[in-house]
Formats: sequence, C-alpha cells, structure tokens
Amino acid sequence: LAYVEWFTPFHTPGPDHGLHLLKYAYDRHRERLVSVVPVVNIRQSVHLFPCFPAETSKQWTTSNV
Repeated sequence: LAYVEWFTPFHTPGPDHGLHLLKYAYDRHRERLVSVVPVVNIRQSVHLFPCFPAETSKQWTTSNV
C-alpha cells in the first residue's frame, strides 16, 4: 500500500522557471485529499521541487537543511 496526497490539475507554468506549480487538493470540508492505494495501481512516480523564497539563508548547507 502507498499513501498518496492529491493535487489540483496543472495551470500555467511559472514565468521564472517554466515548471508547473502545484496546489494541494481539498475536499468540501477543506481537508487535504489523500488516499491509501495498492502499489500496483501506481503507474509512475513524480519528482517535486521545493519553492524557495527569493532569498535564502547563506547558512543553509546540504548537511543542515
């Protein structure tokens, strides 16, 4: 079994990077849509990139973030 978080459909890509921005999907109670599905039902994985602010801390390194 796999835990899946659902997102809304794609819209216009971001102007700075050309990547599509994702937003969580919510139900009518404003709770995020999630499911537990059999792994055999998964067709492919997805790689998501974080959306960082314009300026990030110079103290961040691969070992402390």
